[in-house]
Amino acid sequence: MLPDLMTQQDFTPQSLLMMQHLYTSVLWVDASLTVQWANAQSETLFATSRTYIIGQSVLDILSPLGDVADDDKSCSSLANRFAHAGQFGQPFIDHNQHIKGIAQPVLLDYSVTPVVTNEVTDDAKDNDSPTASHFVVELWAKSRQSKLDKERQLQEQHDVARQMLRSVAHEVKNPLAGIRGAGQLLSKYTKKHAKIDHDGTNLVQLDGDKLMSYANIVISETDRLTRLIDDLLGSNHLPNWESLNIHEPLEHVLTLIEAQHNQVTVIRDYDLSLPELTADRNQLIQVFLNLANNACHAMLEGTAVSEPKLTVTTRIAWSHTIGTTRHNNVLKVSVHDNGKGIDPELIERIFFPLVTGRANGTGLGLSLVQDMVQRHGGAIEVTSQKGNTEFCVYLPFEQDN
Repeated sequence: MLPDLMTQQDFTPQSLLMMQHLYTSVLWVDASLTVQWANAQSETLFATSRTYIIGQSVLDILSPLGDVADDDKSCSSLANRFAHAGQFGQPFIDHNQHIKGIAQPVLLDYSVTPVVTNEVTDDAKDNDSPTASHFVVELWAKSRQSKLDKERQLQEQHDVARQMLRSVAHEVKNPLAGIRGAGQLLSKYTKKHAKIDHDGTNLVQLDGDKLMSYANIVISETDRLTRLIDDLLGSNHLPNWESLNIHEPLEHVLTLIEAQHNQVTVIRDYDLSLPELTADRNQLIQVFLNLANNACHAMLEGTAVSEPKLTVTTRIAWSHTIGTTRHNNVLKVSVHDNGKGIDPELIERIFFPLVTGRANGTGLGLSLVQDMVQRHGGAIEVTSQKGNTEFCVYLPFEQDN
């Protein structure tokens, strides 16, 4: 951490060069709380260039993520803390702050250190200590290892749950095959033998249509259970890799959504300069159709949103880690809705099989989505609160196959 109180003369070219290579992110902020300089790590933290960081208001960057109504209050409180730190030369530290950042929200700790210039103003002469004219803001992203451990733990739980379901599914499929076979034999036999000797003397006409309907119910219900089991098991087919533009399958999905949910306003926020990626087109359609449909249901079911909006955004995410692999850049597709949000008690288990927040949901959709995303070497994340739910899918542009 930097010293508690610093002077502007401490920031020589050598010290700036040193801060340029620090592992932590550092911002140099003037008295108007505008960023004047940023080191290289700041680009990684905020997923944008230093050119864009410089000139930003540090109050906007450090504003806590929350309701829009609280933004002005939060900025005012933070501005007062900067003013107090500058006047009395007292640094402050905030821990576990989920801030808005610039390109995307960031979870981090940060410290603010006032910097006193050598020049003393007339007002400052009347005070015991001069007022700081600059601030050094250090920012530490929450431990990457902690995030990786959490992701690994969730993945292990997901794998255990899926393995249990696979075991149960295989056990259930065996008798289902026998049931279906018996139903088919019953149907054939009933159709062939319309009469039986009931008491040895009288021939009784069977209601063949009724018996066949019963047999057909056995067959259809068995088929339905088999399809359910297949959904639990997931697809055994390997992805059909091809080079494609992500906007082509997305447009296919959004065309379907606009036809099925004409009450929803669909907003496209595309980066058309994105390179092509190697992926399975049909699986991507399944992934984003599921996410988009879920978003529409969240906006239209129950207490309907007055102006339901579905926003699909495509961007490049720089220096992103998926699992244990660090990528220079990956594709990021965000599906955002302004619906009722996901129950906080479900958010950590939302990708587990059979977990759902809908009364008529099976809880299989998001589990299958995660499975298909992982087949592409990608990852999916979700953040949610009332009126602001976002699923982010991260996909590498190239496959290792």
